[in-house]
Amino acid sequence: MSDVYCSTKFKELQVHVQSRLLYNCCKAWPERIDLDWLENNPGKLFHTPTMVADRQLMLEGKRSKSCEHGCYQYEDQGLTSARNLYKDKKIIDVYNPLETLQISLSNDCNLTCAYCSSEWSTAWHRDIKKNGEYPIDEYNNKNDNWSKLWSKIKQRDRSTDTKFFKLLCNEISLNPHIKNITILGGEPLLNNHLYKILDIATDKKIKIISGLGVDIQKLKKITDHIKDNKNISFQISAEGTGDIFEFIRYGARWNDFLQKIDYIKNTGIIIEFLSVISNITSFGIVSFYDMFSDKHKITYNPVADRSFLQSNVLDDLSKKNLLDSIKDEMDNKFFLQLKQSVSQEYSDSERKKLSVFLKEFTKRRNLKLDIFPDHFVKWLDIK
Repeated sequence: MSDVYCSTKFKELQVHVQSRLLYNCCKAWPERIDLDWLENNPGKLFHTPTMVADRQLMLEGKRSKSCEHGCYQYEDQGLTSARNLYKDKKIIDVYNPLETLQISLSNDCNLTCAYCSSEWSTAWHRDIKKNGEYPIDEYNNKNDNWSKLWSKIKQRDRSTDTKFFKLLCNEISLNPHIKNITILGGEPLLNNHLYKILDIATDKKIKIISGLGVDIQKLKKITDHIKDNKNISFQISAEGTGDIFEFIRYGARWNDFLQKIDYIKNTGIIIEFLSVISNITSFGIVSFYDMFSDKHKITYNPVADRSFLQSNVLDDLSKKNLLDSIKDEMDNKFFLQLKQSVSQEYSDSERKKLSVFLKEFTKRRNLKLDIFPDHFVKWLDIK
């Protein structure tokens, strides 16, 4: 692969407050910020030595290790990557100002979405603490960011993240070029730091990414706080309907979700959707598109980290049905890439990993696979 450049790395940053992790971009392997360094270098959060060096490598046509994790390794297999979906005008200044900031306040979350992990959800963390690791080498926490970079973080120890949060608020005030802020989690509606960000960044465009995994009273409290600020909108995480929705986003109920969507709409707050695309979400993505695309913008994000959840790890009939269901009017850039990804070969090892994962996922949650087509379940060989 000769084209290694990505403009995202020159203008966007994702920050995980609780763990002091910096993702540049959100698909890249993160670095842990040194709080003493940041205190001595105010305004430089987006220009750590590691970030500057990675950008220089890109400009020299060389692959940076941090980008192997979320993009390059998938592109080498002919699969869709986030980098392919969001190409933009080339930037050549390694000190280009930060334009878009994503803030993950903590991993507090009530849901265990099928493609998520302990890194982003305390509900997932509780599952693994109670029931043990999933018996898949690729899925073990020992191989992901949770244990490698979070080893000293306790679930309820907020002293470090509070210090970093104060420094982060200072960074926002020192970076006037920031145009957009996205707040995510976990579930950001559970975190009281959310109000501080909303109140100090009133001149920015702010998106709150939420799975709506809170009760209606909590949701009303948030909407009452932001309904008069037209710069603030919701980006709701979802990619299926009915039973598929409830399976993928375990802990949420479809009818309750629809009621919350209607409530937000009635406040006048703008709603968009963020849909994560994987093999198991592919069974609901077209019905979700049909229900919401004419009224709301939908942004698509290919699953990362787990090769057995990639969209090409499907039986032949499921692939054919998915490709046949993608209509002509859906031939935007994402769906064209999805067609290409779905058509790629998969290994039997990936099929077996998917089988083990779904068997374990359903057993721990007392779920059934009968919401999926019989030919898909048969192909998984789950007994």
